[in-house]
Amino acid sequence: MFGILSREYRVKNRARKEILRVRTLLARSSSRIDPDIKELVQDKLEQTKKALDDGNLGALELKVEELKKVADEHLSKFGKSKLRQNIEALLIALVLALFIRTFIVQPFKIPSGSMIPTLLVGDHLLVAKFIYGTRIPYTDIVVLPGIRDMRRGDVIVFTYPNYEHDPSREGVYYIKRLIGLPGDSIDIVGRNLYINGREVPLEFLGDYYDDRTEEVYDLYEEDLFGVKHRVIYRKGKEFTEKGTYIPVDKVPDGYVFVMGDNRDNSQDSRFWGFVPVKNIAGKAFIVHWSWDFGNKGILNKVRWNRILSVIH
Repeated sequence: MFGILSREYRVKNRARKEILRVRTLLARSSSRIDPDIKELVQDKLEQTKKALDDGNLGALELKVEELKKVADEHLSKFGKSKLRQNIEALLIALVLALFIRTFIVQPFKIPSGSMIPTLLVGDHLLVAKFIYGTRIPYTDIVVLPGIRDMRRGDVIVFTYPNYEHDPSREGVYYIKRLIGLPGDSIDIVGRNLYINGREVPLEFLGDYYDDRTEEVYDLYEEDLFGVKHRVIYRKGKEFTEKGTYIPVDKVPDGYVFVMGDNRDNSQDSRFWGFVPVKNIAGKAFIVHWSWDFGNKGILNKVRWNRILSVIH
């Protein structure tokens, strides 16, 4: 640490940076400057490098100043202006942000209660777009290979699949739980899912109070082939809706079947069909922020206990 703060380090570091700067300017302007000026600048470069090798700090400081003066006088017009440097830095930052958002991680927010109790209205979450492999949006073209395959129980974000029948929803993002993979058969008996003829166990946990609607639900833990998560059902309703698409004899290749965890308050694959794999943006993995707009006072509007909570 003390070496970094020493005069020797500072002087030599400045000399190396100035040598690099002048070399860059000289290379950029080599074909456009007078040969005599080019020779003068090269001579100053050599003198500065020799002073750097000799280690005489006083002489080195003098040579750095001479080199800087010559370069500023004859080569500065070939350098990038501050405005250009700032614009380039901004463009690089924008391209990087766009790349990250398109191919790595994208933020989303929850506008509805269809995934209660797993996700609440006002949750802001991050979606890993690289988990299943990054595709060019709305195509099957894979840009980056995935870390793992999709699994039943994954909470996924996707664009609305049935927009031919409802053009107003084209490009609208939804978030649901992946229930069925290609080739699966799906049915519902009462409140229980049956996948490939196997009952998906439900364990009753008690009551769930939704403070938005002031409604009390039955809360269960669902064990979706090893992926345990919580779901809710309306009290007094012993069966959940099958919609138009259940029973499913077989989920088609290239598609998945999704449902919300708020089983009696979710528009999902039961009602508008299968989701093309190419529509899937990625897997939701963490809640990074959460607003509770029903509470008064700015501090009370933040659900502090949900910040950075992992999504299961």
